[in-house]
Amino acid sequence: MSQEGNIMIKQAFFQGKNKKKRYFEGWYFKCISADRKHAIAIIPGMAIDPEGKKHAFIQVINAVTGKTWYHHFSYADFRALLDQFDVKIEDNTFNAQGLSLNIDTAEGNIKGRLCFDNIHPFPSGRKNPGIMGPFGLIPFMECYHAIIDLYHEIKGEIQLDGELLNFNGGVGYIEKDYGRSFPKTYLWLQASHFETSNATFVFSRARIPFLGREFPGFFAYFTNFEGLTFRFATYNHSRLEKWEVDKEKGSCTGKLQGPTGTLTFRAQMAGGGRLRAPVDGMMDREIVESITAEVWVRLTDRQGNVLFESSSREAGMEICL
Repeated sequence: MSQEGNIMIKQAFFQGKNKKKRYFEGWYFKCISADRKHAIAIIPGMAIDPEGKKHAFIQVINAVTGKTWYHHFSYADFRALLDQFDVKIEDNTFNAQGLSLNIDTAEGNIKGRLCFDNIHPFPSGRKNPGIMGPFGLIPFMECYHAIIDLYHEIKGEIQLDGELLNFNGGVGYIEKDYGRSFPKTYLWLQASHFETSNATFVFSRARIPFLGREFPGFFAYFTNFEGLTFRFATYNHSRLEKWEVDKEKGSCTGKLQGPTGTLTFRAQMAGGGRLRAPVDGMMDREIVESITAEVWVRLTDRQGNVLFESSSREAGMEICL
């Protein structure tokens, strides 16, 4: 396998073994119940501040209540394999096949096990580079983003502060970020659970610092897992032809023109919870994330024929401007 293919596959693995300061790494698990009454995101990770102080964490957001938890752990309780996606923080485990939680801290308690099946990993290899494309191979980027699982089905239950959440028959998604800091300004969307069919849509736009300068970049990926797959990105000569965002209203619209078609979308935040995000490895930036945003997507081919059109009401969304 090529070096490029190896790098893309290994993005899910722990990258921070030799990092001494100004570094973070986090894996994002989004879980939606079959009846859509429960939506949570669970984010295990680690961080190293500018002075080299390390800690591990597990963040949780409950979309229904908007409540968030930041469970702090000693770095000595953090274990992550370098040759496969397998993370453990104290008695909590996370991998591509599922997660197990046993947390009882001053912040609250969460216990349970979720198993994943019918897993659709993000394509990897030379013809399918990671979602950042060639930018994922450049050293010293501020933040690297990777999609691990585009879609999977869930079995299991979670007890969150005494409330039992049933995720049997639900669906999920996994991604990760690692590096020094989140971009200062960005917008992120992730939608599954579309009304008309199984599909996944991911979009992000950010100001990307590199070698003392900044440039705007974006990527979008859509698939219905039945042969309809489109990628739009700065690196494949796609264009963001229309773009409007209103931070106060929590809304955005966009139109992407790519080599094989056009994707138009609208998104509207609904509620949200406050999460911690990294700045030079310090988890002290506050961002608001909704995982019950509404996203509408329409995909057309080069002749204008509609290939897909549907909405999702359980989308992840962040606007940081």
